[in-house]
Amino acid sequence: MSEIFIGIDLGTTNTLACYLKNGKPDFIRFSGKSLLPSVLYVDEDGSIVIGKNAKKRGAIDPLNVIRSSKTYMADAKKTWKIGGKTFNPTEVATEILKEVKAQTLKKLKCPPDTTVNAVITVPAYFNGNQKDETKKAGAAAGLKVQQIITEPMAAAVAAVRELELNEKIFVVDLGGGTFDISVLEADQVNHVYRAIDVDGDRKLGGDDFDKIIYDYFIGIIQDDLGLDLSSQKKSGLDHNEYYSMTGRVLDEAEKAKIDLSDSTSVEVDIPNLFYYNGKNYNFNIELTREEFDNICKPIYDKIISRITKFIETSDKFKVSEISTIILAGGSCYIPKVREEVEKIFGKKADSQLDLDTLVAIGACFVAESINGGLAFQPKDILSHSLGVEVLSPNGKKMILSKILKKGEEYPCEFSKVYTTAQNNQTTVPIYIYEAGDDAEDVEDIDAHDYYGDVSLENIPKAPAGVPKIKVTFNYDISGVVVVTAQDENSGVKNLIEIKKGVQPVRKKIQASIDFMLLLDTSGSMEGNAIKEAKRACEILFTDMIDFSAHSMGLITFDSYAKRLVPLTRDENRLKQALRNVAAGGGTDLHSALKYADEDLRTSSNKKVLIIVTDGYPFDENDVLRYAEKMKKSGIRIVTIGAGSGVGESFIKSISSPKDAYKIDDMSKLQKTFETALLAILEA
Repeated sequence: MSEIFIGIDLGTTNTLACYLKNGKPDFIRFSGKSLLPSVLYVDEDGSIVIGKNAKKRGAIDPLNVIRSSKTYMADAKKTWKIGGKTFNPTEVATEILKEVKAQTLKKLKCPPDTTVNAVITVPAYFNGNQKDETKKAGAAAGLKVQQIITEPMAAAVAAVRELELNEKIFVVDLGGGTFDISVLEADQVNHVYRAIDVDGDRKLGGDDFDKIIYDYFIGIIQDDLGLDLSSQKKSGLDHNEYYSMTGRVLDEAEKAKIDLSDSTSVEVDIPNLFYYNGKNYNFNIELTREEFDNICKPIYDKIISRITKFIETSDKFKVSEISTIILAGGSCYIPKVREEVEKIFGKKADSQLDLDTLVAIGACFVAESINGGLAFQPKDILSHSLGVEVLSPNGKKMILSKILKKGEEYPCEFSKVYTTAQNNQTTVPIYIYEAGDDAEDVEDIDAHDYYGDVSLENIPKAPAGVPKIKVTFNYDISGVVVVTAQDENSGVKNLIEIKKGVQPVRKKIQASIDFMLLLDTSGSMEGNAIKEAKRACEILFTDMIDFSAHSMGLITFDSYAKRLVPLTRDENRLKQALRNVAAGGGTDLHSALKYADEDLRTSSNKKVLIIVTDGYPFDENDVLRYAEKMKKSGIRIVTIGAGSGVGESFIKSISSPKDAYKIDDMSKLQKTFETALLAILEA
């Protein structure tokens, strides 16, 4: 079986494929052009159309077209439903790459069983999940994906060969939907290309220019006709006419952006845009480059501030060390972008290179090096730190514990040792996160991006904190993560498949909670009732409350209230105090509430009061008033009333909404604790 090697620039707007012919780069042609629009359209018969024809049909029928899917790569929540089919971003990329493979085989006159080896590029600021999904798309398209490399690295490889550079290079890559800025060091003699630092924005690019010009055009039309075109319903236009109008205006916005890179003004003419007020509406204006720049100022400001901040905050390079500025990506043809970049550095960016093809050419050279025809050693770095979710040392929140850190050269492997948060865990769930954009210095897990989860099974039971779980992340040359977890005490080890998708709904500690348990020990609790209550409370302490995260106190009340244990994380102290509890006397719940209020008042954590009783208190009205005061101060009150000695209306009166539980007897207390705690922890 024969094989061929190609480089693929899988772009947001356009895709290119390049191979070496007699030692020189040559491009696969799509409908006569090297650029394949990264657009998918579903025809009436359900067939999938990719590229130029898809874009053309989508301009008239935008509800059945998918553009710029790369912007959403690895977003498990994003899907498109068009033409009776459903696609996620990886599936759209798969269809585009299928077209690349088909046209490659056709161009090179290869039989269908030819192995197509591919190096596919991604933005430098793509995270590991996005790289992984890109690789999966390539495999699903029938390609043998040899490597995923970053676009700036590919651009640098191409530029260094073309310009014979041996120096630090600053690469600005502004594509259709992503913006990368990278500093790379080239050693052409030894064929080594090393990334030094990287930054970017995964959702900034040419699409933003198109959208802002589209909005400008729509604003003019609205002012002309006094229409509201923000939605089909508000416009009053026919369904097909409205969406045809939006597609055609967006296409003209993109065309105007491109034309203004070469001209100082452009005429925008869209005849018969839609039928309104008894006649066809024709849109015709002249747009100057100066007007374009004024409209797009917010986007320029984002680009400039990103580059400036990167330069000012990086400790990996100095501006004086930069010898060459390389622009890549079609959006860098916009004159103002080049002008602002050159202003920052005080020098001209290279103008000899084709910005559209630079990345694909570099990928082609790397592919050929894998084939053995060339010697290249691209050494890239992590754009985002990668780690696991753990409880903070103070037990108040979940944080990111980094294992692989941003800027680390890969392939690489690092490990960290963790322990269990609960007693007798036989399974340890491990939730993996990548640092969010601009959140490398933020601990809080909510600032970061869920990557996937794994689970270490069958570890021996042990008290919380005793097991030593060694978690190892191996980050391969394509940016794909393999996780190994090992219990160092028992030797149990698993190479674990990462489960991906939407972050699972799980009982996860969001914040520390201070619990106060008020247990009725009055005379009516004598006998089996107090035995069952103590049994349920002990199970509450040992199996239900995670004392690595939460605290609990214990107060009993009969004729007098007794503070047996103040807020503590000592499970044994609570169990010991519980063993000495006996029933007898009256029901002074009011004093017990006061004790609990004193203990909880100074807490900065979430506060929950759990009352277990089988009868009415001495002073019912005082209890109701004090409970109301506590609820207003932010204390959540859960009340469990057992037997016929206490009424449901009273339980509800002292409880927070939906936190009143009525049970027949204390044998049901354990199950009720479980139900109540689940509601508390999931709130």
